Amino acid sequence: MSRYKILTVPNLMSFFRILLVPVFAVTFLEKVPLWPVVILLLSGVTDLFDGMIARKFNQVSDLGKMLDPAADKLTQIAVVSCLTTVYFQPMLVLLVVYIVKELTMLAGGLVMLRRKKIVPAARWFGKIATFEFYFAMALFLVFPRFLLAHPGYIAVIIAITIGLIVFSLLMYAVQFFKISEKA
Repeated sequence: MSRYKILTVPNLMSFFRILLVPVFAVTFLEKVPLWPVVILLLSGVTDLFDGMIARKFNQVSDLGKMLDPAADKLTQIAVVSCLTTVYFQPMLVLLVVYIVKELTMLAGGLVMLRRKKIVPAARWFGKIATFEFYFAMALFLVFPRFLLAHPGYIAVIIAITIGLIVFSLLMYAVQFFKISEKA
């Protein structure tokens, strides 16, 4: 299959995830019961399977390599932004850390492309951070009253999430410098 192929199942799943972003935001902000949780779970499940399907059925494409992370980033920013309306200060801290991490990753990727180096694919540490992010955000969506009544739990969940985001950034930085050192 051509790596330039557009209409593949994994690419359609990534397009679908991008389309879910405004649906998530509207259902969350309009306080439609359970729908934001369902949408986040659906997005997470399609994220999990699109890469597996792409590899198993040889449907990996350059477009998919861009769409999948774009769908992840758009979803994650939308979720944290929406949750900031409920859990203002802790989510704002998480949002800032997340944006700094993503801008740093973008800058590193652009440097790699400029140097004609291969930008590495997602690694286990990035996948763990993403999985924990989705899990943590689902907790905030499913148990808002409980968490608002127990701010200590909010702090722990946010600290773990930020810790894994920073850990993945540091691990990617190590990868960046290893690749940069190669001639």
